[in-house]
Amino acid sequence: MRIRKMALWIVAVCLSSAVALEAQPGGRRGGTGGGMTPEQTFALLAFDEKFNVTDKQLVALRQALKPLFVEQQQMMAEMFSGARGGETDFRALREKMREQQSKMREKIMAALATALDAEQIEALKTHLQQAQRQQQRQRGGPRGGGDGPQGGGF
Repeated sequence: MRIRKMALWIVAVCLSSAVALEAQPGGRRGGTGGGMTPEQTFALLAFDEKFNVTDKQLVALRQALKPLFVEQQQMMAEMFSGARGGETDFRALREKMREQQSKMREKIMAALATALDAEQIEALKTHLQQAQRQQQRQRGGPRGGGDGPQGGGF
């Protein structure tokens, strides 16, 4: 019961974070962009039965992802603190966000490896790749129309 309450709280934080990001100048334009946040990853694994995550694994995931959640919140606050003054280079900010998202993606994968088995991690990767392809179809193809690597997922 306690795990479910914790997971519901994390989903609420996740949803409020999405609203806050949408409200930011130059905010996200749909899709997962640079991937999933620690709280989104935790919520997906906690609620989707296909990943077969045990209660013990959820506790381990919470412990592994919690510091990343705090780090990401601090990072976002720092990045957007300068955006309130009106003199912001949003291209530079977007590039910095891409770099930070890439680093966070690596940290999340390392955290997942401490709590999940290889089969669960592969199931998550497959799920995220399918979600990314579906979003690309809904948007009318790969972002930017180029042939380069795409963001999102892990």
